[in-house]
Amino acid sequence: MLALLIKNLTKASFTCFFFSCLLGQVETNSNQVRKIRLENFKNNYKGKTIRFTTENSKTIQGVLVDITENDFVLSVNNSAKFYKHENVDFVYLPPVSEDLYITAGFSALGGLAGYAAMVIAIQKPKVELIGTVTTIGTVLGFFVGKNAFYKTQKIDISGHLRG
Repeated sequence: MLALLIKNLTKASFTCFFFSCLLGQVETNSNQVRKIRLENFKNNYKGKTIRFTTENSKTIQGVLVDITENDFVLSVNNSAKFYKHENVDFVYLPPVSEDLYITAGFSALGGLAGYAAMVIAIQKPKVELIGTVTTIGTVLGFFVGKNAFYKTQKIDISGHLRG
């Protein structure tokens, strides 16, 4: 019984391997992948603040106006500037105000959870203990919200496929 099961699993594994090799993508044109990623990036983030590092390690930040075949068009200090995107593999989106609101909400929920836990755990807690636990809950809620939501997003626009 066990031998038959192993034999069938082996056949199924070889069959899957054979078809994955037969039907798998033989070659990927990285320039085509990059063009698709740039087009999607343009459609999704036009009008938003972006940041990237140029080939000479200069950090550029501005509002994305357009993406041409060779350049990013950014609005920097209300003037359009062109930057080559040929050697730029990653673009970063700084956190926005909505992310800060979510972080503040987590902070408030942490304080409320600390207060509720103290009131439930102890019949008549001292005011100092309630204040301490509420403050610790607020701080922990802030750190959770900050680490989860208030961070820079990294967007890959390279032509490399990652497995």
